[in-house]
Amino acid sequence: MKRKLAMATIALLIANFMGGLDATIVNTALPVIISDLNGIRLVGWVSSVFLLGTAITTVLWGRIGETIGNKRAFQISTFLFIGSSVIAGLSNSMVMLIVARAVMGIGTGGMVSIPFIIYADIYPNAAQRARALGWVTASYTLSTVRGPIIGGWLVDQFTWHWIFFINLPIGIISMLLLQWAYQDTKRQRERQAFDYAGAAVLALALILLLFAGDALAVSVLRAVLLLLAGIILLAAFWHVEGRATNPLIPHQLITAWPVQAQNLIMFLINGFFIGYSVYAPMWAQGILGTNATFGGLTQIAGSLMLLIGTRLTAHLMTKLGYKTIVLVGTTSLLISALAMVIATKNAPYWWLLISGAFEGFGMGLSFTPMQVSIQDGVEKELVSVSTTFGLLFRTLGETFLASIFGAVLSLSTTRQVATAGHGITTNMINHLSDSATAKGLDPALLPQLRTILFNGIHTIMIIGLVLIIIAFLINIRRREPKPAAR
Repeated sequence: MKRKLAMATIALLIANFMGGLDATIVNTALPVIISDLNGIRLVGWVSSVFLLGTAITTVLWGRIGETIGNKRAFQISTFLFIGSSVIAGLSNSMVMLIVARAVMGIGTGGMVSIPFIIYADIYPNAAQRARALGWVTASYTLSTVRGPIIGGWLVDQFTWHWIFFINLPIGIISMLLLQWAYQDTKRQRERQAFDYAGAAVLALALILLLFAGDALAVSVLRAVLLLLAGIILLAAFWHVEGRATNPLIPHQLITAWPVQAQNLIMFLINGFFIGYSVYAPMWAQGILGTNATFGGLTQIAGSLMLLIGTRLTAHLMTKLGYKTIVLVGTTSLLISALAMVIATKNAPYWWLLISGAFEGFGMGLSFTPMQVSIQDGVEKELVSVSTTFGLLFRTLGETFLASIFGAVLSLSTTRQVATAGHGITTNMINHLSDSATAKGLDPALLPQLRTILFNGIHTIMIIGLVLIIIAFLINIRRREPKPAAR
């Protein structure tokens, strides 16, 4: 029994590793892909459609798992991921690649969310589940650190196509291990109809809201209109769910503030997390003038402290209240955000590392107790949807804020360049953010260019600080969900 439990956990960790690997390995190969497929105009869609597919299907997979079984849902989603990975590897045009990435995102929505439901099933004890979730975080962190190295090696030794082909053997191993080691818990209940109307309205609402953030850099009016349309559809979704016999997200879950407060906290702290992850390397290269390797190393301290935080959480959860642990975690995140806000343009490289260490430690302490709580704080029949709903908030936090941060940097740069003079252009800022192309810039203009980039990134860090302050205050005011009877 213990052996099968270990094998089932390993199978799910392999899938988690594969999902995290994809998050970084594709970015490493994008310059080569753009060159090979002449895809500079459509490059943004390679990541956008993947995140979009993941976001709009996360909750859907939870309900699909309830209908056909979590093991089968996991295997179908993994098959979609590895099948579309092969198509992506065979792509001979950007359109073909983008379509494949959209399907990969749909598969990822189930491949990374269904395991959390299975963990709740095979680890009913909260402390044991916390240890398992610590391994989940560790495997994901390891994959994101290894991703650029593996991606660079595959591109250099073979071709960019192999960054997608590598998913095939990994995915097959995960599916076969789970097939042998895990059996779905049989539920003695009547099968109910799937909420197609609710799924369609929610998917459309999320699509509009995600595009609203992306449109901010192009047209504020367009962004506002998309935002309003998305909000109207969310209101329609509430109405549809109230009349559904088997709602996608029941009203009783949405209105359970002790649970949803934690989802809101995860939305906010993951927004800051993506801001640091994307712009700390850019700060190192564009403002401090380091090379790409040192830019990537800004994430190492955070990754190591994330591992320490998650491993420590499993022990703390047997001694402290979950809310107290999250308070320590959000305090650590607050220190990280403050460090980035008070940093000047001449702040040393090690300052970024210290900020990253506090950021990683805070994320490690915050995620696990909230993930366990949103499962244990609801009735058994709501565990699946509560789990995937929480993961949806994490994904949306990263996706929304990534779009908003990109728009903020674009608007800030455009405004400053317009008044800079000396022949400075936005294209120079683009070159400045990459150490390889920054070498071709006029040395006399570097101080002013770095000031422009610093002002934009600094604004992003201020927004990140506001997000963490709000999360910190919500955690102080919220009530801890009471464990539901099982």
